[in-house]
Amino acid sequence: MEKSNMPVLPKALLSALTVIQLIDIAIHAATNQIELLRVSSNAVILILVILVVIGRQLAMKTPVYFGAVALYAALNGVFLALYGLTNPEQGDAPRTMLFILVLVTVLLPIPLFKKLKS
Repeated sequence: MEKSNMPVLPKALLSALTVIQLIDIAIHAATNQIELLRVSSNAVILILVILVVIGRQLAMKTPVYFGAVALYAALNGVFLALYGLTNPEQGDAPRTMLFILVLVTVLLPIPLFKKLKS
């Protein structure tokens, strides 16, 4: 098995991105609220992480890398446009967890990209 030469910070950021996506999917599964748009957005980020980890240079090209992040944000934006900023299944409570997870997922790739490109 070949040892990875990736520095610790990018590994930690990639791990964080992965865990966030898996937690988001797990929350939906546990609450029986699997939404295709949300899970698809998680899959986009997980595929990006996999491509970066296996060393695909395509994943590190700026349009592809940030295109994946933009697609993630767009899918979540469409979800909010269709279903609203509140969750009727939770007494019309704001979708606070969605906002937190999306914000972190959109911001985390920025320092990761800078570290991987250097």
